[in-house]
Amino acid sequence: MPYLLDKSPIEFRSRPLLFIDLEFTGLDPQKHEIIEIAALLVTQPDFNIANSFYTKIIPQHLESADPRAMKKNFYDPKSWSDAISLRQAMQELSQFAPDCLLAGWAVQNEWDFLNVALEKENLPYFYHHHLIEVSTLAFVKLYPDSQVKYLNLNRVCKKLNIPLDHHKPDSDIRATYDIFKHLSGL
Repeated sequence: MPYLLDKSPIEFRSRPLLFIDLEFTGLDPQKHEIIEIAALLVTQPDFNIANSFYTKIIPQHLESADPRAMKKNFYDPKSWSDAISLRQAMQELSQFAPDCLLAGWAVQNEWDFLNVALEKENLPYFYHHHLIEVSTLAFVKLYPDSQVKYLNLNRVCKKLNIPLDHHKPDSDIRATYDIFKHLSGL
């Protein structure tokens, strides 16, 4: 498997942004699994959405799943009847957004799980090693506002009047993108 930092250099303004939200069977990437992916491919320099990606993934180790995570993610085997394998999901995602910059609310979690998934499937990294953390942008921009007491996706959406159906990855990622656009002014 190629080393992440060996990817050929591409000027950051030329890379597409992949706003991504994953749902997991728990919070430990060494123990838990990705079960759902929602992503928006965003072009530069206009920062418009070029395409969207959504899939559910067949969990292989439900015995190690955290019941709290499964409840938050609304996991139901019937709802996952059209789910695909992790390998297929990683291949499709890498074809969807080659050489992208990952962006998300707390995208470090996605980064950690994606790294483990790609290594497990012996697939190359399709993203650059720099991340765009929208939660950091929200911290910087909303810090002066004393009415903002908690910095989480739900509360920031309420503050900015951005619709959100929380813990549904397609809604979460759309809201994250909207927060990015609103707070960055791009």
